[in-house]
Amino acid sequence: MLRVHYTEGDGKGWALDEDLRQIRQSLKGVVREVSAAGADVIHAPFWQNLSMVAPALLRQAFVIAHADNPPFFYLKQPAFAAGQTRVDLWVARSREAYDQFTMLRLPVEHIPYAIDEELFFPIPDKAALRRKFGLPESAYIIANFHRDSEGADLHTPKTQKAPEFMVAILKRLRDSGAPFHVLLAGPRRHWLRNELLKEGIPFTFVGKPGIEADDFGINILDRTTLNELYNASDLYLIPSRWEGGPQSAMEAAACRCKLLSTPLGVARDILESVSLVRSAAEGADRIRGDIVSGILDSTVAPQFERWKAAHTLTGMSRNLQNLYSSIGFRAEFQAKNHGRRMPFWRGTALQAAHTLRRRLIRPGLFAEVAWNHDEGHSEDLDEIMNFVRNALGQLGVHIVDRGAAQAELIGWPARTPAENCRHIQWIVPGMPGTEIVPSALLVAPSVQDVVNLRSDGFVQPAVAVAVPLSAAGVPSDPLVVESGDVTASVRIWRALAAGRPVVYPEASAYYEQVFHAGVSFSSSVESPNAVAAATESATELRSLAKLPPQDGVSTFLKVVLTK
Repeated sequence: MLRVHYTEGDGKGWALDEDLRQIRQSLKGVVREVSAAGADVIHAPFWQNLSMVAPALLRQAFVIAHADNPPFFYLKQPAFAAGQTRVDLWVARSREAYDQFTMLRLPVEHIPYAIDEELFFPIPDKAALRRKFGLPESAYIIANFHRDSEGADLHTPKTQKAPEFMVAILKRLRDSGAPFHVLLAGPRRHWLRNELLKEGIPFTFVGKPGIEADDFGINILDRTTLNELYNASDLYLIPSRWEGGPQSAMEAAACRCKLLSTPLGVARDILESVSLVRSAAEGADRIRGDIVSGILDSTVAPQFERWKAAHTLTGMSRNLQNLYSSIGFRAEFQAKNHGRRMPFWRGTALQAAHTLRRRLIRPGLFAEVAWNHDEGHSEDLDEIMNFVRNALGQLGVHIVDRGAAQAELIGWPARTPAENCRHIQWIVPGMPGTEIVPSALLVAPSVQDVVNLRSDGFVQPAVAVAVPLSAAGVPSDPLVVESGDVTASVRIWRALAAGRPVVYPEASAYYEQVFHAGVSFSSSVESPNAVAAATESATELRSLAKLPPQDGVSTFLKVVLTK
């Protein structure tokens, strides 16, 4: 029986704690749970919690990590550079995530997200449920139970959940004269409730109202109540920019509630094509069509069957047990298992020291770094490196000659990088492979550029860190990225900075830059229609754009230049 150590969830009873509970339940009696020091396998329901385990223990155990969000999203987080080297096997929770891991050349298994089939199920008496929660019995009720406000600033819309996109859909729906009522529940609903009040859109909030402070520990609802709310609704709306799940897609499908979602995560695996929308206009049209003539009625049964076939706890248990039965045959496991393992007492001491260090010691930044960039080869890279230089100054990190610097920051190399120090290199589209340093952590302008690196055979850790570049172009003129163009990332950032909508090929990874601020097309035949749609909705798309944060480079440097 394999000895397994599980890392922690989120400690809030939210999605990650539920993932940990499901994993433990699925593998009960199949594995023996032990401390990290004695583990054959270290299993992380949330990959970032691997930082709680001493690096030496990660090197000797077989490391499995779940990605609660798609890997393209994690490419934008500095810590993912370490994740790319520490994890022996990734668990993808959707086909979208599996495909992205595959494109990034990372080892992956697909084990779909699941919900407990005993907690979410249809309740026939919708009228009784509406009376219980004070909902209008005859209204068309559109539900959403996602957090919509950032925890650090409850007046700011949560980027991932894109409540601005939901408001854009509802405003179009209201302006068309269609009658509806919005149902909100859960914590951190501050931003959306305020916006609906401003727009005069009727809604009901189920929870403790009037809490201006963070209500995360107060308004989390139990799953019995959530099940009732799904069953009281006509439609569940998912406007997110990215998702690993969301769990609500499975929960609503299990309750036989209609769904409308952006095409991402598990939602793309479960939903019918008519239930997937890419623009506010499309979303409003679909809801209006369902209110008037029930165009989504036919989606309920097939979506329920897809959930039942692949996304129940029973299925997840079977998949995890099959995975563990195969681990012993994997070359990576055998290499670690047959390697020289440290004594248990030493592993325990290392873990205790690691935990103490995390609690008591605040790591500092390198005081000095070396600089290696030859200007004049690329205006784009020169602008990026100038931004990096300014960020170093703001952090109080000095640029010195090579000397004894512990890190070297590289753009277009002016010389052979120094030995025995950390290499971090910024790259741009079209940069010759001969200029890329094999030992460097690569920093690209976008996810598409990292995908290009993998396609070109560069397998070293890479992340996407966007820089606020200067604007280019006329706001009313959409930027059109042609099919097959994989070098447009910098042009896209400059267009978005100018307020231009972006029209791009659906098959690319440019969605990770554009999100709801553009229109995609699947073929050259569709391209003119996409341009027309982008032009017509330019003002709306401009309001949905997410530009690189001013402190993004500084945040990245704080991570990679830590002692």
